[in-house]
Amino acid sequence: MIDFPLIAVVLAAGKGTRFKSEKPKVVHQILGKPMLWYTLFGVRWIKPQKTVIVVGHKKDEVINAVNCDGCEFVYQENQMGTGHAVYTAKEYFKDFDGYVLIINGDTPLVRGETLHNAGEYLKALIRYEGADLTNYRGYRNKSIAGVVLTARVPNPYGYGRIIKDKDHRVIKIVEEKDANNQEKQINEVNSGIYFFYAPYLIQALEKLENKNAQEEYYLTDVIEILRQEEKYVYALEIPDYTEILGVNDRLQLAGVENILKERYISFWALNGTTFHNPQSVWIEFDVDLSKDVEVHQNVVLQGKTFIDEGTVIEPNCIIRNSKIGKNVKILANSYIEDSEIQDNAVIGPFARIRGGSVIKEEAVIGNFVEVKNSVIGRKTNARHLSYLGDAEIGEEVNIGAGTITCNFDGFKKHKTVIKDRAFIGSDTMLVAPVVIGEEAITGSGSVITKDVPDKALAIERNHQKIIENYAEKRKKKYEKS
Repeated sequence: MIDFPLIAVVLAAGKGTRFKSEKPKVVHQILGKPMLWYTLFGVRWIKPQKTVIVVGHKKDEVINAVNCDGCEFVYQENQMGTGHAVYTAKEYFKDFDGYVLIINGDTPLVRGETLHNAGEYLKALIRYEGADLTNYRGYRNKSIAGVVLTARVPNPYGYGRIIKDKDHRVIKIVEEKDANNQEKQINEVNSGIYFFYAPYLIQALEKLENKNAQEEYYLTDVIEILRQEEKYVYALEIPDYTEILGVNDRLQLAGVENILKERYISFWALNGTTFHNPQSVWIEFDVDLSKDVEVHQNVVLQGKTFIDEGTVIEPNCIIRNSKIGKNVKILANSYIEDSEIQDNAVIGPFARIRGGSVIKEEAVIGNFVEVKNSVIGRKTNARHLSYLGDAEIGEEVNIGAGTITCNFDGFKKHKTVIKDRAFIGSDTMLVAPVVIGEEAITGSGSVITKDVPDKALAIERNHQKIIENYAEKRKKKYEKS
């Protein structure tokens, strides 16, 4: 949190033409969330008094994608440069005696801690100048106009180079196309993240001109305008250059996504999760892992997923928006979504658990079993080749191979109830709605259309017919034809 008056302005109006997409650039997904969401997450971490988002191209799509409660949105009808975008939001800070954070919506790697540190650096500069931080009134006559975040990058091509004096005051920011050979050797570059003192920013914005080939108003020109008035912007170099990486095309999007994924894996590994071949694991922001969880290669963990202590997830599994209990074994090639798996259960291999399902303690859902919108009771086994949909299954039930709950009549879904300790024979069709009583048994190959009482046996089969020497007769018939 920054403890001085601050308004954040997030620039998110661009089309992102290099994405070659119908969607606005900032709504493209990174690990399951819009790119802009991550920028806003860093901004929210420092708790500005107000957050203003400048939108333009397909503004409604951007607003709906980020769903930012408490944010204000400003529409920039014509995209005429970063300076013009900030000027569009001036009504929110024109009478504000505090600071304005300006940040691009396509910088999803910036950390809230970094923004906080920039605020602390700015406070230190103000103290050095002798200003009273408890009363910002009257600061207008001081010489410190703000701070720009910079970083040294391995390949500065395409970035604005930072030209500064020995006191780290920025003289100017030179864009790639305008830099001479000496300036191009500089690898300290502009992040596009600024803290400006609001009254000074307003004055400089009013003086911006668009006398350039693009006929755009550049925010970087503000620094030179302020310097001419002996108001200085200081450069704060951050140690991790990846935080300032922007996203201008899909290749850069993939690179940023990979960096974020590595951050999350590093965090959870340091907090007690084992990752086998972590480069192959996909993990999103809202995933929560406990200690002694073990994640094998090619696992995908998405959405609001929680995995409790001691659970092992074997290769090629996908888990989305689900709660996994303690000491669960999720065997290879299984898929779980919008469901709950309770302690000590076993899932898979090649199992699919669909939305609304609860697999209770010590239950086993085996290979090629699909469960949908069903409750599977404690210690119940469905080990092979079955479909259990819209079912309520009790404790210690045995589900034989090939069992199907026939839940859909073409118009409505119907419920199957199987009570405790029932035994469902292999290849049983349970035509819902139907109830199988406690300790009831169904004979293999039966089609059950009526309720079965407790402890009863239900068998539905046609009489077996045997035709002697049929193979020879069939062969002779074929030879004649």
